[in-house]
Amino acid sequence: MKYSLLFPATIGLADGIITALVLVTGSILSGAGLSPGLSERVAFGSAFVGTFSFFIAEYSRLRGEINKTSRQLNLSSPRLLLKGKIGRDIFLEAIIGTSLSGVCGFLGAGIPLFINYLFPTHGYLSIISAILAMGALGAGIGRSVSGRYILWIVTMLILATLIAIVGNYLRIVP
Repeated sequence: MKYSLLFPATIGLADGIITALVLVTGSILSGAGLSPGLSERVAFGSAFVGTFSFFIAEYSRLRGEINKTSRQLNLSSPRLLLKGKIGRDIFLEAIIGTSLSGVCGFLGAGIPLFINYLFPTHGYLSIISAILAMGALGAGIGRSVSGRYILWIVTMLILATLIAIVGNYLRIVP
């Protein structure tokens, strides 16, 4: 089983950072800050939701590939493939990706929350760290896909800034 861990790591980190920015930017920039308990709950909640979303999407994608393959092989049903090693492999692949995505989601959400914990009176540092983390993620993606990594960095920085603005406007966590 050859499986790329880039997708689950990327989706987990991006989802965690984005969720944290949307949920807590307003609270952090207002000076209210976040308690360590609330920070942990936000990071865990982000990872929890992202983990289930990833599993549902990834497992259904893999099952769809099995259905397509069974049609190409003129099998009467994809169940023949799912009952064997291939079925176990796609379930394992989905579980591994889901686990990595969940851990990365927790870490991604934890970036601004941990910085806020260290510097509670300087909320802007927390938001800037999250925006820069998205830029670093863009650099990693750009390099790994042999893309124009400067464009990836700039795009991710702009998107993270827009998300922070929206999060400040929404003020979801008081």
